Amino acid sequence: MKLYTNLPRTRVGQQTAFFTVLLMFFTAAALHAQQSSSSTNAPQPAHTTAAPATAAPATSFRDHLFVEGGAGGSFGAGLVNGQYVSPGWTVMGGGGYSLNRKLALLLEADYFHNKMPTTVLQTAQQSSGSYAIWTFSANPVFHIYRNAKYGAYAIGGGGYSHVGTSFGKPIGTLNCSIYSGLGYANFTNFCNGKITGSSYSSNQPMYDFGLGMDARLYPNRRETLFVQARYVKLMTPANQLPTPNLGLVDITGGVRW
Repeated sequence: MKLYTNLPRTRVGQQTAFFTVLLMFFTAAALHAQQSSSSTNAPQPAHTTAAPATAAPATSFRDHLFVEGGAGGSFGAGLVNGQYVSPGWTVMGGGGYSLNRKLALLLEADYFHNKMPTTVLQTAQQSSGSYAIWTFSANPVFHIYRNAKYGAYAIGGGGYSHVGTSFGKPIGTLNCSIYSGLGYANFTNFCNGKITGSSYSSNQPMYDFGLGMDARLYPNRRETLFVQARYVKLMTPANQLPTPNLGLVDITGGVRW
């Protein structure tokens, strides 16, 4: 009796355990399949590439253009030129095109106004006299050094010049035989009567070269202050004032923008 009554209970327990294990197996299998499907179907991260470097903003032709203006003083270079030209004043202006941060092309006009020394006026028998000098030149500008604020540059070039010589009154024929010392050969055209009246002029080639410094006024703007010193050579004719191949030292300052 005892065995008979216990047998069905044992089978029921075994069946319950079997179905419980089977249910756990299928549940685990289903969970594993779901996880595999999720990992397979999960969106893959997009392939990222480095963002292209931001290009410098394009510049137009007008961005390379600049203009300048300034003033200063000039005097005769050396002893000989200093004998015929007194220190005077200068104004200048121009414009150009910047090829890059180092090199620019500049077209420039300069006006020099210098008086005659007393010794020249006495020789010419005049109470007053002066020179009005115009130069028109093409001058490449090369920056030897340049940072965000300061720069140093070399400048040089050549072009055309016009020299006007004026006296306080018409000049008469001079007797050069009575003069000595002050290179009276420069008065030959006065002595032989080739130059008369109160003024005359000459046109000739010229060249110049020098050094300068500049400083930017504002970090994000174009205005710069500059100061420069140049030697200016004019191929002036002989036998008349101011002197053959006149040389001037010109020191100017101004603004470029």
